[in-house]
Amino acid sequence: MNRRLLLTRLSILLFVAPLVLVTRDLYHENSLTEVLLESGGIILLTLAMGGRIWASAHLAGKRDRELITSGPYARTRNPLYLFSLVGFVGAGLVFGSILLAAVFATVFFLFHWPTILREEAKLEELFGDDFRNYRARVPRFLPTLRAEPPRKTMTVYPLKFFRMLRDAMAIPAILIVADVLDWAQATGLTPVLLELP
Repeated sequence: MNRRLLLTRLSILLFVAPLVLVTRDLYHENSLTEVLLESGGIILLTLAMGGRIWASAHLAGKRDRELITSGPYARTRNPLYLFSLVGFVGAGLVFGSILLAAVFATVFFLFHWPTILREEAKLEELFGDDFRNYRARVPRFLPTLRAEPPRKTMTVYPLKFFRMLRDAMAIPAILIVADVLDWAQATGLTPVLLELP
């Protein structure tokens, strides 16, 4: 496991998870605000999962071997990171909290943004002018609406893709964690020390 993933997981485990365990949203059960936040979170988690699968299909087995510029990579240079951010924010919203969504987004940017910059420097070193031309037409993070027409075919490396698919399929587990935590708080098994917006 690389350092970035280890640091991200440790920060979530040591700081964010304890915060999630002892807090709940300040909205009334089944209020419109709570339903909208949680529904928005579910939509974002679904988008994150689908987007990571889409990006993985284009990238798996080709990283550092060829410059990927098709599919989601035609819209943003870092779709896996973009969809990860979408998932981080969705996780916070599933717990019914805009503040938790902001905390998750902060964790994402602290540990992933430096990696994005390093990886782009490496791609420039590996692919030179091809990467510089790609960088000139495709934004780093926020996607563009205009993109090249999709390819009719692409090569997928199954073993690498299935590893990335397994990671993306873990995203729905956040919904299970949120429901179990709601149950634990409702039954008094887990204390609620703070209500968050």
